[in-house]
Amino acid sequence: MRAGSQRLYREVKSFMSLPRLVHFFGPDGAGKSTQVNILIAFLIKRGFKVRKYWVRSPHTLAFVLWVLFVKIGFYRVVEKHAAKLPAVDRNRILRGFWSMVELIGVLPIILLVYLSMLRGYRLVAERYVLDTITTIAYFINDIRFLKSPISKLLLRFIPSNTAFIFLDSDYETIYQRRAPSSATGKSVRNGRKTYDSHSKSSVEPRFFIEFQRTAYKVLAKSLDALVIDTSKLSVEKTSSLILQYLGLN
Repeated sequence: MRAGSQRLYREVKSFMSLPRLVHFFGPDGAGKSTQVNILIAFLIKRGFKVRKYWVRSPHTLAFVLWVLFVKIGFYRVVEKHAAKLPAVDRNRILRGFWSMVELIGVLPIILLVYLSMLRGYRLVAERYVLDTITTIAYFINDIRFLKSPISKLLLRFIPSNTAFIFLDSDYETIYQRRAPSSATGKSVRNGRKTYDSHSKSSVEPRFFIEFQRTAYKVLAKSLDALVIDTSKLSVEKTSSLILQYLGLN
């Protein structure tokens, strides 16, 4: 087989094997944006029609309700420096109400995803349904939501031909990546350094990050996702593993 024919064969094989949707997920600061941009540039260079999706909760209606609830004093504060959250964790009715509001809010975005696939695009999602599920669980303060009927319904909206990539990282590494360079962000308690003092606008609270990590680990296991701890690998090595996983390297 000639060199040109071999190259064409490899390109066709890559096109056929690449999933319609590559769904990245992981805690804020684990490197999703970096890897998504690297992958999209790689695919575009090789002639793929690619669209990027970034879907994060709370969605439109839920966000409006969040603002309203905080304004009337119906909120809770999970941790110092954390945002005020609507107090929808107080009983089963409120938890169910919030879950349904988020479900309704994400449906139009899911429709757009399917329309893009019908138009021949390969999609790379920095955040998508798994992030919605995790955020709902956080807002209602119930990790059991991951196994709920609404969660299972949301999972059914993910195309069957989807590759799941879980980028994880410990909180200390996330802090160093996202905290302002001028702020040490460290305090000392009982002779040990902690990372609890930080700018509210730059690094999410530890409790939120750890909740995300716990939820994502459960989802990653159930979906047989590729799991990469980015705190232990370079950007280049992480990208290489992703390309290999997708059959592109």
